[in-house]
Amino acid sequence: MPTKIDLNKVPRFAELPIKPDKPKESSWGVFGDDDELGCLNFLTPQGIVDAARLVRKGSVFRLDTKINYANPPLFARRPAKHNIMSFESFGLLGFDDSLDSYNTQEGSQWDGLAHVGSPRYKAFYNGVKSSEIKDGPTGRLSIHKWANKFVGRAVLLDAFRYRISHGRTIDPLKSEKYSLDDLKETAVADGVELKPGTILLIRTGWMQAYLAASPEDKAAMAPLEGLKACGIEDSSAMVEWFWDHRVAAVGTDCPAVEPWPWDFKNEGALHYRTLCLLGLPIGEQFNLEELAADCAADKRYEFMLVSVPMNLEGGIASPPNAVAIK
Repeated sequence: MPTKIDLNKVPRFAELPIKPDKPKESSWGVFGDDDELGCLNFLTPQGIVDAARLVRKGSVFRLDTKINYANPPLFARRPAKHNIMSFESFGLLGFDDSLDSYNTQEGSQWDGLAHVGSPRYKAFYNGVKSSEIKDGPTGRLSIHKWANKFVGRAVLLDAFRYRISHGRTIDPLKSEKYSLDDLKETAVADGVELKPGTILLIRTGWMQAYLAASPEDKAAMAPLEGLKACGIEDSSAMVEWFWDHRVAAVGTDCPAVEPWPWDFKNEGALHYRTLCLLGLPIGEQFNLEELAADCAADKRYEFMLVSVPMNLEGGIASPPNAVAIK
């Protein structure tokens, strides 16, 4: 389990960084100079016990998209090829299979902390250098270090439903932003509380819109330059809200959490603010449709979440392999 921490001793966002030589608005060193878990440290054994108490009706909602759900894949990635191989030549009635060209970010995913580093500081979370990101057990910030860490209380903010129900339209297939106020208002309307150690899921409506799109429109969205998608604003106030509420991770149903495209030269981009500076895992392309419908029906937007990232030593990202349990 993550190291037990005293939440009373964790600095607020306004007090970051804890040392003058650390980047502005970074949590580097807060959990120790060698820490590789970042905000997953907010997930505690007691938090898991409390999350288990949220299971009341035994409903399970898979949050991963099907492999190759995006056809063609987004961001010009190659599709995975599924091969089924027979053992008949060995005298055995049986099969096994392989996935060729499988990209761990082809669909639903957690971005690991080695996914994006700071151009200014030429380092990843907690000062890890590019030379330390490598395959195998010694690879820093590897996804396999999350293999048994991602369990706890989660909540859903159905920001898309809230905005539409209040007559404020948004086109998820355009580069439009959800503001911090949108999220706060959704939380108040649905009675959602961000307790320490919460895994926050945000529905933007993008997945619903993509799945309903025509084959021609999906093909047009596949190249990097062809994709436009909604997301949440990349402000300092947004990440302050996450940090001061001790959010453990943020998962969304859109391709990049923040609107796509985002400027890689913009030091205030949300990918830099979260993954690199705060060590806050972000998730993309989650399928929240069935879960959102159930939450709207029973008016209960909190649940237990179990996510088991790939046990891949040196891994950069992983499908979440996640279920919400109510």
